[in-house]
Amino acid sequence: SPVKTFREGGEAPPMLREGCTVMRSTDWDRDRLGDEDGQDIYEEAKAARDKARKEREEAEEKSKRDEAQQHEEATEEINPAAEDESTDEAKDGGNDGSSFPSPSPSPSPSPSPSPSPSPSPPPAASPSEPASTTTPLSTQEDSSKKVVPAKKNKKEKKKKIASPKLAVGTVIGIEPWNGIPALARRVRWHLSGKEGVYRYGGDGGRYDIGHVEVNEKETRVRKRHPHPETAEQCASRYGFGKGKRCSVLLRLSRHGAHCQDDPSEFMHKGILEWPDFGAGILVDCRFHTDGAMTITEQELLFGSKDSGWEARFGQPSFIPGTVMVISPTAGSSEEGTDAQSSQYEELLGSWSFVASTLRNRKDGGKVRVTSEMHLVRSRRSASEEDDFHPSAQLTAGIPSGPAPLPPPIRLDQDFHAPSIALSCDGRTATCITADGRGTAFAATGFTKGAHYWEVKIEQADVGSIFIGVAEKPSLPSSGGGGSSFGFDGNKLGRWLGMGFVNFRATYTAGAERVYGAHCHNGDTVGVLLDCDAGRISFFFDGVKYGEHILNDLGCAFENNSPFGFNADGCGSGGAGQGAPSGAEPGRGGRFPSNGAVRLKALWPVIGLRTPGDRVTMSCKWMTSVGVDGTSTLRNVMAVDQILRRYEQPMSSPLPDWFVDESYKEYERWRSGRWLRAQSRGSGSHPLGCIGLDVDVDTSPIACASACASLGLKTALLSRDRVAIKRSAGRMLELSEEAVILGACQGRLYYQIVSQKSEGGALSEGGGRAWFWDESEVVDGGIQVIGKGLGLSVELPLLERFKCSAEGGLRIVYSGGAVVRSDLEIIDGSANIGTIPHGTVIPRADVLERRINSCGVVRYKVKYESISQGWISSKIRGGKEEKIVELLSTLSPKERHDELDEASSDEDDESKPGNAKNDGTEDKTRAFLCANDVARYWYSEYLKAMDDDAQVP
Repeated sequence: SPVKTFREGGEAPPMLREGCTVMRSTDWDRDRLGDEDGQDIYEEAKAARDKARKEREEAEEKSKRDEAQQHEEATEEINPAAEDESTDEAKDGGNDGSSFPSPSPSPSPSPSPSPSPSPSPPPAASPSEPASTTTPLSTQEDSSKKVVPAKKNKKEKKKKIASPKLAVGTVIGIEPWNGIPALARRVRWHLSGKEGVYRYGGDGGRYDIGHVEVNEKETRVRKRHPHPETAEQCASRYGFGKGKRCSVLLRLSRHGAHCQDDPSEFMHKGILEWPDFGAGILVDCRFHTDGAMTITEQELLFGSKDSGWEARFGQPSFIPGTVMVISPTAGSSEEGTDAQSSQYEELLGSWSFVASTLRNRKDGGKVRVTSEMHLVRSRRSASEEDDFHPSAQLTAGIPSGPAPLPPPIRLDQDFHAPSIALSCDGRTATCITADGRGTAFAATGFTKGAHYWEVKIEQADVGSIFIGVAEKPSLPSSGGGGSSFGFDGNKLGRWLGMGFVNFRATYTAGAERVYGAHCHNGDTVGVLLDCDAGRISFFFDGVKYGEHILNDLGCAFENNSPFGFNADGCGSGGAGQGAPSGAEPGRGGRFPSNGAVRLKALWPVIGLRTPGDRVTMSCKWMTSVGVDGTSTLRNVMAVDQILRRYEQPMSSPLPDWFVDESYKEYERWRSGRWLRAQSRGSGSHPLGCIGLDVDVDTSPIACASACASLGLKTALLSRDRVAIKRSAGRMLELSEEAVILGACQGRLYYQIVSQKSEGGALSEGGGRAWFWDESEVVDGGIQVIGKGLGLSVELPLLERFKCSAEGGLRIVYSGGAVVRSDLEIIDGSANIGTIPHGTVIPRADVLERRINSCGVVRYKVKYESISQGWISSKIRGGKEEKIVELLSTLSPKERHDELDEASSDEDDESKPGNAKNDGTEDKTRAFLCANDVARYWYSEYLKAMDDDAQVP
């Protein structure tokens, strides 16, 4: 539509309101409307005018021909001799009449006569003398001849033929069209006198009439106004009708309720965040007995309600009531991983709706929008449904709600610079060309709340890594809200947003400022984004001179709240450190940020400059929805409601919701299971903002579930002391001592209490609570100090830590599989051999399956001369060719050999003194979920406690 260009130049079309003049436009359907506007009358009048004009032209042409013929005939009849004699005779008037005065080349001093081609009249006679009546001789001689008629000096004025009136009409009303208001006009036509309703933007942008300006006689169009932008064109300009991929975050409340229509199903309140739209929606989540979930959008909690929703709904305003039904799928949500080996499951569903204000231009039909939702959550078995049931939330030992372990943050495969290559799982970014400073965006963004994530630097030059946050650039044809689908990556060839550079500096919009510490290969950088307080800070986890350094680097940027209401000194939440403003970048000092009151989303970004630079998004991250103004206002009103009850008689009961929530909090406190601790995401100023404090569950079953998800062989319970020898993918030269706190969201939290170093890491952030991933607990990475509280009861191993293929592994890479001594692929990991191409490793020789700190799937195997070592599942970088292939079926010979080996193992276990399992692991049962392992372990743990109690 050219309207946008006209609008920018100040020439936008005016509104077609009552009293305006219109005429038929390009979409006028003559078969349907005929000539209601009087176009036939206009054409008849125009034809009559053209006929009269043609007749006049023919008459004038004939008259000209007759005059020319008469002139020619008169010229031929003139006698040339008589004409010569007449020139010698004297003229009458100024002389004696004997002769004409001789001509003189010089002008006469007396006034000259008028230069008229006709002869001058004779001078008038004086009153004293009578006028002469004598006729000149020449005149008498010429009187007998035919005189040639003289040409007329002036053209005769022709009578103009009147132009016919145009077929125009006047708007007398604004009408709806097919139920959509203001998309039609009621018009009374001047020539025909008829009246009707005609489309003006209806049926998908059809215009039966157009806005014009005519002269007073209505015979000429002075100006034609362009058609205004239709709702379909406006929605298309903002991305409607194009494939668009958006990220969402679903947060569920801790408490649920039974469904009234079906008590076997239960309901949870939640918040569905749409970072692409900068909004959060209150939703009702209904959990069905078959594992499916129904999500119903109720109302908008934060974000713009009346603008910015064109890409989703086809109109600017938000539409509540969308219902989404999603069901678990049989596959895995992780790239190249089967269902048994994945700790996450994917729920898939679709929904559709009809855009009420849009129509299809081809046939005028309704427009239907179809969307799909892919929701990833922790895998859970059918037996876990009881834990999430509202009636079990006080007795089961695990909080209600779905499996809480969140999937890792991944990079957006469609939103990164061409100079950056992403791994298939979206966790690793590698610089492949030296085309400037490329940027890669994460697939998850944040609008409000506090969020913390970590990025591991694998390979980097000094000053070539940028880690921070940024807003997504908008599409060229959209008005806002950048899309992560089909974006031109050439526009990401520079570092965007605000962030930390690995040579001790912050960077934003080309401005640098000294900050933080130098980071090298193997170090980890944490990012704390507090949207509510408007602060960005960083955390350093690295090794310097052999010492493990854990340091909160402090506030790097302030006054950058996505809500845009911050003022100088207020955006830091009372914890400002003189950091530059994120909205108005500078090299130092503090800047006000009163800027645009516009909600925005900030996305984690990675910037790389030198070919070979590589970073990985860690699976460790935390998030909190924070406190918004709407929730705060509701809480204030609720407190006021409660306090008013004290002013009323004692018979007035307290609100039911208050009694219910108070009882739940009382039971939570009475259980004595919960412990609040500060985490790395809490920040250095706990009173300045809410941050990311965690409430850990200290119960044995919760700790056992978290330990099972790490692949530990024994459970670590709250208050156990352990020695840490591995951290963030590297072996520590000096071990550290920590105490187990408890479990939260399926993670095992600990707190370092002692370091054998001279630094002050514990006081600078190292003493805060944090958790492990599965790569940090292998090969003696964690060792219990003394006797553990878990009574040495072994934990069954989850299936994802085993080889899921019955036939084992086959080496399919042409160069073979390199065997290393350590899980990590680092300089300290020695190359101990190579397994040639085509080799089949039996399932019994695949000892363990793990994912290292860089997201690479590794197998611990036994092979001939090589005792034990780790091999990778695929090549890193490039096309990521497979190194090993899972053999899902066994040949008859291989199955026979495996059965013989299993029977021999059973015979060995039955021998006296061989207590490999001691009955703690049921080999016939496969555990897919950590909670199932925790239940099995807990029953054995209770038996062990009874045995210890019976020992005198």
